[in-house]
Amino acid sequence: MRIRDIELIAFGGVQPPASSERVIYLHKGPDFLSRLDRVVVAVAPVRMVEIGIFHGGSAIYWHHRLGLERLTLLDIAPGAPQLEKYLQRHSLEGTVRAHFGVSQDDSETVRRLVSEDTAGAAIDVIIDDASHMYSPTLASLECLFPMVRPGGAYVIEDWAWGHCQGWPVDSWSEHPLVSPLIAEAILVCGRMTGIIDRVEIDRDYAVLWRGNTALPQDGSFRLKDHYFARDFALP
Repeated sequence: MRIRDIELIAFGGVQPPASSERVIYLHKGPDFLSRLDRVVVAVAPVRMVEIGIFHGGSAIYWHHRLGLERLTLLDIAPGAPQLEKYLQRHSLEGTVRAHFGVSQDDSETVRRLVSEDTAGAAIDVIIDDASHMYSPTLASLECLFPMVRPGGAYVIEDWAWGHCQGWPVDSWSEHPLVSPLIAEAILVCGRMTGIIDRVEIDRDYAVLWRGNTALPQDGSFRLKDHYFARDFALP
């Protein structure tokens, strides 16, 4: 697809080719992007946060697609040159705030940057496409989910990487799966406290829909405090 002066290519393979200044790869296939687009557009977001941006293709897509007032980007990488040049060429640095060298489990830094970028306003959609591992993903969720507005969406991508057909048994075997976190979110939903209203499961992502219950935004929110597991085995 053509967006301003670049060609944005939705790529669903294992590893896309290197992006260039005028051709940027979005590391999601067209079908994946289409399904996720329906979720995000339904929220009609004004403020979004994206954790894990790769070459920056999805950031460019969401900003252009939605006309966002604020898009905060966080990535552990030192930079995304093609995205940064794109933002500079089109004077978008005031709307799209990219923060590099930030680990998603550095909760204090993540909370500070997002709060500064949004001036304390509630967030409509958060997309986590970062580590895909249990502990860092949980850290981001506990830090940022309280900032999502009622009716907003918190998306965790690629939750099923270790379960899908064809995934090599020994690949990433040393990394804890993120899927137990999805189970915890389901238990929070089932507790019916208005924290998570529903959990939507897609093969490529899970959506945690924010309920109306107010949550502390000082870093003290812990998912485990809001479900009753009984004999359901969890980490």
